[in-house]
Amino acid sequence: MRLLPLLFLGLLFASHVEAREARDYKASVESILKCVEAAEKALPETRIDTARQCIGIETQNCDRTTEDAYQSNKRMYCASAEAEVWYELMRNAFSALVVRYATRDAEESKKQTGVEYELVVPALRQAHEAWEQGKDCEFARIQPGLGTDRYDAPARCGRDQVAERALLYRRWLRGQSY
Repeated sequence: MRLLPLLFLGLLFASHVEAREARDYKASVESILKCVEAAEKALPETRIDTARQCIGIETQNCDRTTEDAYQSNKRMYCASAEAEVWYELMRNAFSALVVRYATRDAEESKKQTGVEYELVVPALRQAHEAWEQGKDCEFARIQPGLGTDRYDAPARCGRDQVAERALLYRRWLRGQSY
């Protein structure tokens, strides 16, 4: 009877050893950029924004190619790895917007038109900060109830939020307001 708990602990430890670390999960920046840039290039011709279809492709790729004894870890870490890529794309696009509008703010604020020019960069920074503060995936965590989705749903939610913001900033860089 005493052997059963020890056997169970041994099996638990053995499967834990097979689990990978979060840093072992990867998402390809090149793959996501290639998808997004193809969608952006096709937009003027098709008038259909397909860039959102790029969200999740690296999560699926990671899920297919990464071995892990714990499925919930794998899904969560794959979505988190992709979220890191989208976050970097978002930061790059945001930085480019700040540079663009800082130049515009400097030029426009010097003009004497009789109408006060409203600076764009402070408003952009304020909007970005409000977005950062407003991110919330708690509902995604509690909605599925018990089970694997409880762990990976918030990671997918966070990935989707940052990806949507990255795509929005990229649209603004291209001069599109929608």
